[in-house]
Amino acid sequence: MDSFETLIGKNINEVVLNESDTFFVAPLEYFYKNCGKRYPASKLKLADLDYFDIIDFTDLFKFEAILIIWYFEDVITDLELYYLSNDFDILLMDYYYIKKSIDMGEAHKLREGDTKYLGASRLDEKVLQPNSDKLANKRELVLKKKYLQKILNELGFKCM
Repeated sequence: MDSFETLIGKNINEVVLNESDTFFVAPLEYFYKNCGKRYPASKLKLADLDYFDIIDFTDLFKFEAILIIWYFEDVITDLELYYLSNDFDILLMDYYYIKKSIDMGEAHKLREGDTKYLGASRLDEKVLQPNSDKLANKRELVLKKKYLQKILNELGFKCM
């Protein structure tokens, strides 16, 4: 992996970003709002959601921090180490809401808006789900744009 100090100003497509042994590494694109402040371009995928073998919360969040590599128009502008552990209570609540819905055979009713920071983002493919005859859209677990915006705001990039 390129040393973190040398990443600023580089094209995101030209750097090699390997997993770390101590934190998540997440390249995230941002755009600007009309007021000139930043907002995230997309949500951050954490894992595919297997309805029949749901990943444990501790495996999903095996690290307590995330190194966010912010980039705009393919150029890396900022690096920030953010501690997800500050929000584990809310992330855990979201996780259990998603897990409970699946366990009750209601994966087909899950909506990203049901949770605060951790979402079960819907994909197009329909699959079987446990405890129900209804097919459910396949999903992936993501950090929602709302949560990424919260991180940006805490870093001082919010509109005044």
